[in-house]
Amino acid sequence: MFSENVAMNRHDAETLAMKLQSGDLSGVHMTGESIDRIFKNGELVEERHGHNLVVTSFLRLVMCLLKKQVSYTGIQYWAVGSGNASWDSSMPTPDVNATQLTAELGRLAIPASEITFLDSNYEETSTPTNIIQVKHTFGTTDCNGTWREFGLFGGNATANANSGIMINKRHHAVLTKTSEMTVERTMRFTLSLT
Repeated sequence: MFSENVAMNRHDAETLAMKLQSGDLSGVHMTGESIDRIFKNGELVEERHGHNLVVTSFLRLVMCLLKKQVSYTGIQYWAVGSGNASWDSSMPTPDVNATQLTAELGRLAIPASEITFLDSNYEETSTPTNIIQVKHTFGTTDCNGTWREFGLFGGNATANANSGIMINKRHHAVLTKTSEMTVERTMRFTLSLT
């Protein structure tokens, strides 16, 4: 399923660093892939796989982190939103220039322990690689309501809706989350040169 992995070697890392400095991002590619495992009363009832859009504001976050911008950090919150009811009949493609969800419903803090590096076989590793995985479970009382979109936020993000720098955006089929449900969400980001 996650076959777009390209292991970065030292030359690739140096090329990426030069492209970031020069502003020439041709050939730099980041993909986001997601898995939702939906449980009702503790029983797995559905699994959804999909891709999502890494938005352009992600590049601002990268530059803030490279500069060591005060009070800016990497991934901090996973936000979910209700999107728009019209999406149930015609799902729009997310806007690459979006900086927030269409209708944020809530967000949860992502502890560093839920963000891991993966090797080329998608096994967790303590060695930095070009693949990271974010895995979080939305519990029975977390963000209940109608879900049609999500995004990860970093930089100067807070618990307040629409704060911080958006990293990605995904629109998906409607999911009405209730107090009988938990949703285990997994995001994998792969950074590569093409």
